[in-house]
Amino acid sequence: MPAPTIPHYLHRFSLPTPFPVGPVNVYLAEGEHLTLIDTGPRYQPAREALQAGLNDVGYGVADLERILLTHAHADHCGRAAELAAGSGAEVWTHSANVHRLGHDGDTRRLAFYAQVMHWAGVPAPVMMKLARTERGYHQYSEPLTPDHAVSDEDLLELGGEMWRVLHTPGHTGGLICLYQPERGLLISSDHLLQDVSSNPIVDPPPRGGSELPRRLVEYMTQLRRVADLAVTLALPGHGPAITDHRALIQKRLLFHEERARCILDTLDDETFTAYEIAGILFPDLDPVNTFLAISEVIGHLQWMEKEGRVRHIERLGVARWARDG
Repeated sequence: MPAPTIPHYLHRFSLPTPFPVGPVNVYLAEGEHLTLIDTGPRYQPAREALQAGLNDVGYGVADLERILLTHAHADHCGRAAELAAGSGAEVWTHSANVHRLGHDGDTRRLAFYAQVMHWAGVPAPVMMKLARTERGYHQYSEPLTPDHAVSDEDLLELGGEMWRVLHTPGHTGGLICLYQPERGLLISSDHLLQDVSSNPIVDPPPRGGSELPRRLVEYMTQLRRVADLAVTLALPGHGPAITDHRALIQKRLLFHEERARCILDTLDDETFTAYEIAGILFPDLDPVNTFLAISEVIGHLQWMEKEGRVRHIERLGVARWARDG
């Protein structure tokens, strides 16, 4: 069987970012509407790399007609407003990303994270560092209001072919993948990455909601959903293409099972906060990775609580976790 290939109408550009994750992959799809899938951050090296990539295939920013954002993280969406202003392109994304892209909820989101970090037992000095880091990310994105919202199982034309939108919450609540079933081709964004496990990040609840989303539970559900698809090649948001998505998904599921066992072993006969557990499992982290570690621990604790393996009690708004049974 020949090796799976990227169709002629789809071009991948690797753009540098200032973030620990490294370069981000964005994709240009020719067809009825010249479509850029993700944009990279507001970061001059990323601007230059995208311009060079577009020029190499005979286009410029002004030629863009549609910008499709897979999710609302700065490395993927930061230049959307700038590129839309320079081209007149429409911005499309999942409805769950609209408020975050508008930055109209920045104050609410910062208050949410302060509350969650307090609930996780994070000391005040560390919380201040985390808040400064979060605010610092704003320089890499610019607010915008999308023109069109997509939903799970919508069909989009790219390159003269129809692609299915897959809403795959987990890494964040609004993340989408794109699937071309006849080719077995998946644009997996950060849902599925070859070299690292996507971190299910703590997100605010939807507007009007109060319950903390269970992002790891959603992530694992969506991994199993994608494993059922006939995929010959997956094109991720970071790193190299994926040629055996089922083997990779099985590896990711086993990884989270093992991480859950490590957390249970950490708890043993004691109680700990999520912050304390993260410090045991991942000592000496910088603020960015401290937040990611706490997010991961919260995700596993939520999952195991749902399964009846752990429980938590709260005192003065701080949750302490213990084995259940």
